[in-house]
Amino acid sequence: MEDSRVLLAHGNGGRYMRELIEQVFVKHLGGPLLDASADAVTLPWNPADGELVFTTDGFTVQPLEFPGGDIGSLAVHGTTNDLAVCGAVPRYLALNAFIEEGFDIARLERLIASLSRAARELDVQVACGDTKVLRQGEGGVL
Repeated sequence: MEDSRVLLAHGNGGRYMRELIEQVFVKHLGGPLLDASADAVTLPWNPADGELVFTTDGFTVQPLEFPGGDIGSLAVHGTTNDLAVCGAVPRYLALNAFIEEGFDIARLERLIASLSRAARELDVQVACGDTKVLRQGEGGVL
């Protein structure tokens, strides 16, 4: 990887993203379960109970609300899709919300209500999560 700074191209799912994942994340976090080419993993589990497939996902989109959807519905559909393409039946989701200070609460409520509708439509439950409020302009930190 020739870049010394993260570029938007590192987040588009292409060659730059693969290089960033392999040369930074896999280099330090690689292990027998980590498949850097997959968005989900089948974890060791009691075979009598079936397989446990786990994933995490994150979404950014501008604008947050767009014709036909918003970041809430996108988060549910995108994450459940990652599980479905692995042959899993999505059941539970974890929600991590990173909200910039000053964000309009009425808009946040619309987005979370949309996320809830999408989850009900797909028969999945948000089972846990975490909320962080970032100072304005801090959205680019890990």
